[in-house]
This record gives sequence, C-alpha cells and structure tokens, in this order.
Amino acid sequence: MPQCSEHSACSHFTVGVANPEAGEPLRDAIFSHSRAEGCRASSFHQDHAHPFENKSCPCWHAKADSNILSILTWKPLFPNHSPMISRRSFLATSLAAAASPVSASEDTRNLKAKIDSHRPSIKSYPPTELRQRIGTTLVHGKYHLSQQPVLLEGAAKMIEMGTRLGKFWFNPSRVAQDYSFNSQWPKVSHLAELAATPYWGEVFSMPFHTLILIAECPLENGWQDSQNDEFYQRITREFEELTRSLYQKHKDRDLTIILQNWEGDWQLRGIGESWSNPPADWKTRCDRFAKRLTARQLGVTRARTALQTGSKLRVLHAAEVNRVTDQWRGIPTMTEHVLPKVSLDLVSYSCYDAMKDGTQLFKAIETVRRFANTQGPDGPGAVYLGEIGIPENIAKHQISARWDELIGAALAAKVLHIAQWQLYCNELNPKFEPHPKQPIHESWRMRGFWLFYPDGSLTESGRFFSKLWQK
Repeated sequence: MPQCSEHSACSHFTVGVANPEAGEPLRDAIFSHSRAEGCRASSFHQDHAHPFENKSCPCWHAKADSNILSILTWKPLFPNHSPMISRRSFLATSLAAAASPVSASEDTRNLKAKIDSHRPSIKSYPPTELRQRIGTTLVHGKYHLSQQPVLLEGAAKMIEMGTRLGKFWFNPSRVAQDYSFNSQWPKVSHLAELAATPYWGEVFSMPFHTLILIAECPLENGWQDSQNDEFYQRITREFEELTRSLYQKHKDRDLTIILQNWEGDWQLRGIGESWSNPPADWKTRCDRFAKRLTARQLGVTRARTALQTGSKLRVLHAAEVNRVTDQWRGIPTMTEHVLPKVSLDLVSYSCYDAMKDGTQLFKAIETVRRFANTQGPDGPGAVYLGEIGIPENIAKHQISARWDELIGAALAAKVLHIAQWQLYCNELNPKFEPHPKQPIHESWRMRGFWLFYPDGSLTESGRFFSKLWQK
C-alpha cells in the first residue's frame, strides 16, 4: 500500500463511503491508511460533495504528495452505482485507482497552465467576445463626470470604453438614491413601472449586448417570515409583468436582460454574518429563500414562454451566491442548501471570497456549477461572475497582473459573463471620516473600486479593461 509521506506506521480502519443519492454511508469497506500512532482519524466526513474528505487527519491532507492515494471522488469511480456495494467490489476499484496515483500538485500545475493559457494578455480572443462577455457596474457612485443624469452618463461611458455588458441596480424603492446626481425620478412602486421611466428607456435602447439588473422590489420584503401562497404569487406576478413589458417594448432588440437578486448568502444570514455557528433556523431560512427564488423564476419563465417566439430579446432570471468557499469548510451556504432546490436560468457568483489567486477562483466557480440546477436557455452549468472588484487604494500592488490572472481563471472556467465592480467607486475609505458632502472630488477618500477617477482620467483597472475592450 502507498505510504503517507509524513507518517510511516500503518493501521486499518473502516471508511464510510457517501452515497449522494441516498444520503447514507456505504459501510464495511476496509481500507489501509498510513497514519502515526495517536492520529485522531477514525471516520470520513460523509458529504455528497466531498465524500472522502477527512477533516481531522493530517495524513489525509498529505494527498498533495504523489504517494498518497488518489481515490477522492465517488461518481467518476462508480458512475452507475447501486445503493449498496460489496467490500470486494469496492476494494477492487479502489486498488485499481491506487495503482496509478495522480499528484495533486501536478493537478495544480495543470490548472495554473490552463488558467495562464486563457489570460487576456496571452490568448487571442475574437474581436467582439470580450466586449460582450466582460463588462462593468454602476450603482451609487460617489461622484459624476458631467451634467447628464448619472445613470445615462455611466451607461454611455461603458459604451464609449468598448464594453457591451452593463450591470445596474433596478429597485423601485431606492433608484432615486442609487442614481441621484442630476436626476429627477418619478415615484414608482413596481418593476414594470420603473422599466417604463424615460431614463431606463434610454438605457434599454443603447447598444448593449447584455444588461444585468439587480431586480428587487418592496413586495419581496418579508420572505424571511412564514408566508402564505398569495405572498409568492404576488412575487410571480411582479416578475411576469416586468418580463412582459420588456418583451413588448424591446422585442426587436438583440439584447439579453438578466434579472437577479443581490448576494444571496448575505440576504440569508445578514451582512457579514459568518454562520460558522449557524442559527437554529438556518434550514428554514434556506427553504424560504428557495421559495422566493422559485416565485421570481416562475414569473420570468411564464412571460418568456408566452412572448419569446419571433423576438430577438431574451429575458432571463438568475440567483446570486457570494460565500461559496464556506462550503469547503462545512459552513451552510446558499450554494449547497438553496441552489439544488430551485430550477433557474443562471447562477451569478459575487466572488470576493475566492480572489486569492486564479486556482481558488476556478475551483469556486466549479463548486457553484456542481450545485447549480440551471435548466434555462443557456443550459446546464450556466454560471457567471456577477461581481468581482479590486480596491486600488487598499490593494495597491500588481493590479493589472491580478486582473489578468483572475479574468483568465474565469474564462478558463467558461463563465458566461463577468461584471467588474465598478465604473465609479461607491465606497468611502473609513480611515478618513468624517466624509464631506457628495460628490467626492478627492480620490484618496475612496477605497478604489473604479475604472474612472473623479477627475475623469482612467485608473489602472480602467486602463486594463479599456485595452481589453478595444482589442
């Protein structure tokens, strides 16, 4: 048997093998594991995503060595497994896999090479691909650059830079705060009413290829509570009416409009809550959030089914997750505990928890894809990055190199869209309180999520993306 690189003493113990369908362990498989005297390993974490992960044994984490057994996943070994498997069959398959172990370090090298081959600085992409797949965001910026209504100014800046993907907030109750500079917004209560306002009419007529809208409305408030069927039916009607209005007014536009929520894990937990010790009602929260998403998706699907024939427009619905890597540590997440319960068009990932390097981001995207239940027009595995940003005034070094690696990882992972955060910075630096009245003119007062400085010149991120979109 292969030996653990860190320990030489060898002993036997029982391994519980997870059955993803039944949710029960398949027991009595005896396997040899190298471990030192005193090693606490006695069982494996029984989880359908990581059926062989041992959370306490240091030997198991030596699997990065070429000598450790590479029997790490259930489905590739047993694609047509039955609820029970004999000890003999398990050992035969396990030993066959062990005969040619694959080094995790070699896998990492191969993944890095794959990411590098997709970097925009290395790979030559078709002229329009990056303009259509990669864009930027505007919401609640702390400054403006002209006397135009800021929503229209920002959308025009995106087009001027070369991108054809724009992301915006679309909420009747807060639109006047999100896009306040040089603007006069009518009072509206419903999503369809907001879509009919003159400012949004102009945005929808601009030459975008994709618009991502954080579409949330006041009547969704209260989803955390126990609600009757009428509550969810109202949500469905709200999204059906919005989708119908978009098809009726813009059916001749070659445009994709994606309606999504904002960072679902924070909506589940409360902003900044870790859930390392989740509340007693966490499963109930997940069930209620799934019902809310199902109601939203149903409204979009109904209207699209009724009106899509002969239309160039596509209106899709997505759910956004943002604490994906918590799942790797056994913390309840929207990814694991909500996404499998809801059939969606797409899943958006706000990926700040996986920006250490390209390999971490790639693996996190694959984790989302593993749990996503996407059955819409873009098919299975329809995932995109709904938010990714680097605060230039905080993380000041190698900004362009980081963007190149992270974008390369996302493209290697075959995400459909990437929305950079954002065009004009929306976050003030807390080190410099009290803050002056807006608009803010001093760059140093902000954290630096931006493509433009307040004086209208391009930031380093701005130069990176401008070059990318002008190729």
